[in-house]
Amino acid sequence: MKVAGITVEVERKEIKHTHLAVYPPDARVHVSAPKGLDERDIRSYVASKLGWIREQRRAILAQPRQGRREYVSGESIYAMGRRYRLAVAEIGASEGLERAGGLAARGKAQDNRGEGVGVCGTRLTLHVRGGATRERRERIVEAWQRGLLAECIAGKLRGWCETLGRELPVVEIRKMKTKWASCIRTKGKIAFNAALARVPPRCVEYVVVHELTHFEVANHSKAFVKLMDERLPRWRALRDELNGFVGMPIEEKP
Repeated sequence: MKVAGITVEVERKEIKHTHLAVYPPDARVHVSAPKGLDERDIRSYVASKLGWIREQRRAILAQPRQGRREYVSGESIYAMGRRYRLAVAEIGASEGLERAGGLAARGKAQDNRGEGVGVCGTRLTLHVRGGATRERRERIVEAWQRGLLAECIAGKLRGWCETLGRELPVVEIRKMKTKWASCIRTKGKIAFNAALARVPPRCVEYVVVHELTHFEVANHSKAFVKLMDERLPRWRALRDELNGFVGMPIEEKP
């Protein structure tokens, strides 16, 4: 729907109260509404929040963003909050097999092509076969980033679950359009946005604590905020850092 010229995504859910959010990187406005709520009431609710919505959109859109990456030498790649300068190194067929064999001996090969990522300081070298497409280069880099994210999430979850005296949840990492993560309480599961691979570990920790707290409080009520204040006093600053992180790219439109 559109309200005062602003496109608003409406998602109807089994909830009691309406929730409004403005998401980076493109200042998308999203409303979660109870299934039985009339559309006129949703419009009225959004209209009452227009001042806040415009303020949030201005702040998000003012943040510098990276455009669509081509995964060519010279571009910046972010991983765990660090900025790397990309260098693409093409390898031949025989060299690829040799590299793959060496990596396999060390338990690091993902396939038999000898392709992969190497890091030295702030330089990230992407080894790919000659003629690799942009999509192929992207998949290799994202697989490396996702591995770092999985390791980070696992460590943060172990520490916090031990602190909170709860079992480790099932973890899923996938691409998400409107959320940094999602807690599925009935399945004891947390789905994390793969884009978190680009942000600093402290921001990942905020998301971990946020979602673990949702296992106890489903919404963002005063009870939820109280628990967050107790567990992670700097959570608001971390949330703002996460939402404004310069390394987040503009989402590509289909």
